Amino acid sequence: MLLSSEREKVEFLMDTLEPVIAINLSFEQTGELQQLLETIYKVPNITQVSLVSKNYNKVLSEKQDISRQRSYKTFINDPLTDQKIATLTLHYSNKNLFQIEQKIKTVMFSVLAFALVLFMFFYIIIKKELNILNYISDTLKQYAQDKKLKTIVVKNTTSEIKTIANVANTMMQNISSNLTELHSFNQRLEKEVQTKVAKLQNQEKMMIHQSRQAAMGEMLESIAHQWRQPLNIIGLASSNLELGNSLGIHNQQNFQEKMTIISDNINYMSSTIDDFRDFLNPNREQKLFYPTDVIEEVLKILKAQLSNNNITVTIDRTDSIKFYGVENEFKQVLFVLINNSKDAIKSQEEEGLITEGKIHLSIHVKNNSISLCDNGGGIPQDILNSVFDPYFTTKFASSGTGIGLYIAKNIITSRMQGELNVKNTQEGCCFTITQSQKY
Repeated sequence: MLLSSEREKVEFLMDTLEPVIAINLSFEQTGELQQLLETIYKVPNITQVSLVSKNYNKVLSEKQDISRQRSYKTFINDPLTDQKIATLTLHYSNKNLFQIEQKIKTVMFSVLAFALVLFMFFYIIIKKELNILNYISDTLKQYAQDKKLKTIVVKNTTSEIKTIANVANTMMQNISSNLTELHSFNQRLEKEVQTKVAKLQNQEKMMIHQSRQAAMGEMLESIAHQWRQPLNIIGLASSNLELGNSLGIHNQQNFQEKMTIISDNINYMSSTIDDFRDFLNPNREQKLFYPTDVIEEVLKILKAQLSNNNITVTIDRTDSIKFYGVENEFKQVLFVLINNSKDAIKSQEEEGLITEGKIHLSIHVKNNSISLCDNGGGIPQDILNSVFDPYFTTKFASSGTGIGLYIAKNIITSRMQGELNVKNTQEGCCFTITQSQKY
């Protein structure tokens, strides 16, 4: 900015002198030129004046430090022909400017030195504060890892850092207190869960026991139904032999026929016992099995009861599928479902709503499922979603415990990783057993 001011000053001076010098040169007024140049030379800070032309050369100067002065040159043109006739050169001393610049540099250096000292002062303070903050941060990180409480102690620092340290200490203390309470709560919760699980397990054992007792009752009734006719036949054959013996009629052929009848019916009864023994087999080995074979075994056991209640069972055997699980548990599921259908159909027959019961079992290869549908009137829509709940029953207290379907659902979902669902149809309801993984 100072250099610009100097340049403007000198250029203004040269612009002022140019027309005067041009006129004096044109009219060859050397005396006036000499006097004019001496006047210019006397201007403060002008150290040299040089006018060079074809007919006039003049240099006025004093010895100066070249490094501290600047040259300014302009051309003098003839006012009539506008041709260049001379060159005017002024050397302007920048001694004052140099002094000013030196002062400015001194001031700037002082300011810079002060700023540097100030920066170092603040850097030392900030560095100290940063070290304390790093110490607080490291303590918090260590606490996050091992949860060992360590009090943060800071000295000779700002109130803000002390506040941060106090907040960190309070936070760690609160976290430690909360962790202690949480640990205590988790222990209490774990004990409560163990107690609840044990209670639920005991309840489930009781339910399974009740379910087995109910199944035993149903099977004993089925045994009674299946044995009634063979026992009558054996009784009649025995009475016939006893009568022949008392009358003294000894017919060998008749005796053999009656003994054959008695033997066949005893074998039938023995076979029935074997079927029930297989059904109650405690073996819990999980394996692949054909559900169609299990269906036939269960229907063989329930044949007499179904027949006595005028119920026809049909099976759609278009193809066979495999299930994986405990075969006897699956028998129990089918036993529960068929008995439920039998009871529903029996109720409908007693009310005169139907004359013949129907149970239809379908095998679905596509989604690996079995459906059991009946014409027992269905389940009321408002309780349809509750039939699998424990102790929920639509029968009289003497007719059921309400845990059969709950146990059946448990076996299919928990033991066989499948699904047991129910829906109503136009004639009754339909249960579907699905095992999504195909074998």
